[in-house]
Amino acid sequence: MLTSALLIQRLNGGLLSFCTIKFTTARGYLHADRASGRKASRSRVLMITQDVEVTRRILQEAHTLQAAGYDVRILTRASGQQESAGEVEGLPAEWVAVSGRDRRFRWLYTLVGITRGSQAAALWSVFTGQHTFTMRALPRAISYNADIYHAHDLNNLEVAYRAARANGAKLVYDAHELFPDMANRWVRLKRKAWLRLEKRLLPQADLAITVNELIAEEMSRRYSVPPPLVILNCPDPPPGFDPSANYNLIRERLVLPLERKVVLYQGWMSEGRGLENLVKAAPLLKGNAAVVFMGYGEYQAALERMAAEGPGDLVYFLPAVPQSALLAYCASADVGAIPYQAVDLNNYYTSPNKLFDFIQSALPIVASDLPFLRQVITSHNLGIVAKLDSPQSYAAAINSLLTNPAAVEQICVNLRRVAPLYRWSTQAEKLLRGYQGLGARD
Repeated sequence: MLTSALLIQRLNGGLLSFCTIKFTTARGYLHADRASGRKASRSRVLMITQDVEVTRRILQEAHTLQAAGYDVRILTRASGQQESAGEVEGLPAEWVAVSGRDRRFRWLYTLVGITRGSQAAALWSVFTGQHTFTMRALPRAISYNADIYHAHDLNNLEVAYRAARANGAKLVYDAHELFPDMANRWVRLKRKAWLRLEKRLLPQADLAITVNELIAEEMSRRYSVPPPLVILNCPDPPPGFDPSANYNLIRERLVLPLERKVVLYQGWMSEGRGLENLVKAAPLLKGNAAVVFMGYGEYQAALERMAAEGPGDLVYFLPAVPQSALLAYCASADVGAIPYQAVDLNNYYTSPNKLFDFIQSALPIVASDLPFLRQVITSHNLGIVAKLDSPQSYAAAINSLLTNPAAVEQICVNLRRVAPLYRWSTQAEKLLRGYQGLGARD
């Protein structure tokens, strides 16, 4: 029987052999040019994420860089056992499977006496501390031979760092969250390890980016580094969108009368976002207002059950809509709700996409009293910021807008006035300046 030390040595040998494989996808997107001797004419950027559905921030950054002449590719995680290559909004992408059996590690299955139902990548993670995606994505990232490796979030930073180091490339770290402080079970279990990883690798980044000033300041204080560059998660309105127009998409979808007010929550549905009390507040709203949840998430079923236990025809659910239609749907509502709760430091510093969606849609906002939300909403008078901790407090804040048309009219004027400050076009300029400062690869 092998000792633990010998087993880990054998495992590391397996990864070394795996990493030296020249990897080519079905479409050839991540084929290494170095092997053929061809020199790329444009700076090659590999964005690394684990979002099965690649998020707006990543796509906006990728399109911005592509338009500026960079050759951008995306490496991300597959939802199941099937790996694939293709495109996301015209951007070449590869999806890496992190489940299922891997024939390159048959020796490992034999060694531990497993014949079915396990994955070598998971065993590797247990024995060595390597995360599954890190192990599977690293050889592909190295073989791409990028000039710039762009890690989206801390769980992808090690892959990007190791690939950049192997190729003498530049490293960009894009912290979408205050990752070690997320109220996520598996993140909390290894919080100290995540903190150590960020402390070790953040100073190695040639460019660090994050989503708001508060998280930038916290990262600077925590790791004694300069504050990362702040790039907000703002959208650009789609062509033809007019926030002053009368949109009515939500009422049409739900067959609601024109005079009925709509309170909208849109986006990911999960615990820690105060959504339970929004459901419970529905019977307390003036004018028989409808509460509409539009989006997706593992918590939706629980919210639907909760809504079914109360009075009927007050709470509704709609599926997520494409980004191209999202602002028109937001503009169809009367109040936009952002009831996030300070369940962790990451939520406390939140600057969610929906805040900027509501601004672009000229939708009056009711939000929890959290620092960034308060800073933006109160400084421009874009709605109500309040302590939202009960159905009654939700109803009081929402009703203060539903019953005050004069105040709402002024808020809408303010929203349209400040909208240009919170568009992606302003953030794109900052991203490009950051990239231009990277210089040539080593």
